Amino acid sequence: MHNLAKLLGFACCIIFAIGEISAQTINGKVTATSGEPVPFANVYWLNSYSGTTTLKDGTFSIKRPVNLYSLVVSSVGYTSDTVIVRKGQTSIVIQLENSVQLDEVEITVRETGSSISYMNSKKVEQITEKQLQKAACCNLSESFETIPSIDVAITDAVTGTRKIRMLGLEGPNTFISRENMPGVRGLGSAYGLTFIPGVWIKSMQLSKGVGTVVNGYESIAGQINVELKKPEEEELFVNMYLNQSGRAELNFNQNYQVTDKWSTMLLLHGSARPFEVDNNSDGFMDFPTGNQINVINRWKYYGNEGLAAQLGVWYVNDYRVGGQPGYEPSIAQNLQPKFGLEINTERIEVFGKSGYVFGNKPYKSMGLQGSVSRHKQTSNFGSNDYDALQESVYLNYLYRTQIKNDQHTITTGASFVYDRFEEIAYDSTFNRTESVPGVFIEYTFAPSNTFSLVGGLRGDYNSIYGTYFTPRLHARWAASEKLVFRAVAGSGQRTVNIFAENQGMFASARSFQLMGNQNSIPFGLKQERAYNFGLNLTKDFRLAYRDGYIGVDVYHTRFENQVVYDLEDARTVKFYNLDGQSYATSIQAELSYEVLKFVDVKVAYRYLDVKTDYQIGFKQKPLTAMHRIFSNIGYETKTNAKGGNWKFDATVQFLGEQRIPSTSINASDNQRPLTSPGFITANAQITRTFNKRWDVYAGMENIGNYRQENPIIDADNPLGAGSEFDSGLVWGPIFGRMVYAGFRFRIAKDSEK
Repeated sequence: MHNLAKLLGFACCIIFAIGEISAQTINGKVTATSGEPVPFANVYWLNSYSGTTTLKDGTFSIKRPVNLYSLVVSSVGYTSDTVIVRKGQTSIVIQLENSVQLDEVEITVRETGSSISYMNSKKVEQITEKQLQKAACCNLSESFETIPSIDVAITDAVTGTRKIRMLGLEGPNTFISRENMPGVRGLGSAYGLTFIPGVWIKSMQLSKGVGTVVNGYESIAGQINVELKKPEEEELFVNMYLNQSGRAELNFNQNYQVTDKWSTMLLLHGSARPFEVDNNSDGFMDFPTGNQINVINRWKYYGNEGLAAQLGVWYVNDYRVGGQPGYEPSIAQNLQPKFGLEINTERIEVFGKSGYVFGNKPYKSMGLQGSVSRHKQTSNFGSNDYDALQESVYLNYLYRTQIKNDQHTITTGASFVYDRFEEIAYDSTFNRTESVPGVFIEYTFAPSNTFSLVGGLRGDYNSIYGTYFTPRLHARWAASEKLVFRAVAGSGQRTVNIFAENQGMFASARSFQLMGNQNSIPFGLKQERAYNFGLNLTKDFRLAYRDGYIGVDVYHTRFENQVVYDLEDARTVKFYNLDGQSYATSIQAELSYEVLKFVDVKVAYRYLDVKTDYQIGFKQKPLTAMHRIFSNIGYETKTNAKGGNWKFDATVQFLGEQRIPSTSINASDNQRPLTSPGFITANAQITRTFNKRWDVYAGMENIGNYRQENPIIDADNPLGAGSEFDSGLVWGPIFGRMVYAGFRFRIAKDSEK
């Protein structure tokens, strides 16, 4: 702990020393000659494809490419204008004159909840607050119900924890970052998604396949980057949520402009589930009871000479009690008449970043990101205790510049990751300290607006596993203005956290077997390493004066080494390194279109082929559907003069059959079929916006009340001798229909009084 304190002091001292990578940004506003803002105007640099559009209040932000000074502004009903932006100038106000005087003009512009950039070398889906608000995204684990690229499942029928999959691979294979810094990893793998409230999220960026080497070596299936709300964007926000199981949440966000250079924001979250609910009458609570307190305070600094920085503190306290109704954690386990679980998690993190842009060379910048965290969990699952501690330090320095011109860009830097783990499970101790210094370089070649290539290489030295190299390549080709092809290839590796990532296995009578044979490395098991290859196309189109797009993705992941999670024997759970082959192939086709005025429809089909060599043979991954059909329809009425309207959203999806590990050695009453049935679920929500300040919403999840029957094996005998108790073979919904409601109140800087 003393060493951690030293590292904390060191990190906090240098976080402000060097800058976060960025290019010079021009902030501006477009108005009419009357002074009224011009929303959704086109703003772009002359003789380039670098552009943006103004927001509803007429403001915009655009990065300045090197040696470009002429900014073009155009909007329907106004005369286009070209203005010169001087070197070093960072703000501008532009007035447009009416091109035609009309008696009445009605312009309708609709903001979509998600979009895909056609200029980025990677296919990145930008997901906004509007998309997140289509469902009750109480936390990050519940924010993917309307996103077809992410699968959401339940880990087990006792903890009720949600997990995500991308490309058919479990959540830890996806790099989940918070503002491009590590967000959910290590001990946070099981419950860390629930520690990021949905109403704290400003936007998310989702990309499939291996990511940039700048962010590290762990990304294999993809990256989900979460952008939290910023101090300068919103003054006050309050959200309250309540559902039929008694779960209640209250969120309060407040920002304050301290000076013209300093601003701060306080994010507060409190939630509670006080009632024991057994909706499926299996003798176990459907969700643990408990509460969570979650606080972030962040500060931002904007200097006048290219320096920007931020510093924040994040604290989480999460407490859960689950299992059989009436379970009392205060009773000693050897006297406990009921099976239950108790999980107490406390996490604190100090994080920061800073950036410096060279004033006379806006293409040149450097930055530093850093965080120090302590995550502690004490828990028991029946007679299985699991206590764990993780202390971590993360530092990432970046430097970016151009070679001759903006066709050649170099990003290079160095990183350092430190993790110290103390874990006690199954009456054994598992400790490790892992230090990973690394260096990286990424080269971007963009000879034209139709082609770009990004190649990256990083080398890291792991204090346990030695040296490894991570190559990655992204390519983009625009066949036309509306048709883009992309390709990605590269590798990734990670240390598997056996217990933290699979805590649902503790709620089981299965015996635990670690089958690694190398005592000098954690759990006796090698690191996972995989190669990922992907192709995708995105095509925009306009039909009957309405916009749409088509996307097709094909990704293949092949493991060189994998830690296999084996449930094929109903009496054991085994972990061992892959001996043979393991791969995952994902194919997805997606169509989005405004079928009628204000009616948006998105449909998608996804096929997964995920197979692994288990000890009993080469098999399809269990509890993973090969086929998924997704559809979402949204209707939004015209906004009135006060900014109010109605929004209606519905999501229907079909999940195909899933393989279930054999339970043939169980007693006949405790056996399950080898395949689950396919099933359909539907969710819907209605939102009433009264003005720019007030929203109320109500919705229903699992409208058809579909449930997996008897999800817990031997639920009547979880503590008895010879028990076949197992809560981990979950393939469908457990709770059934869920009704919820809530409200949002905000006072934004541009809101009406």
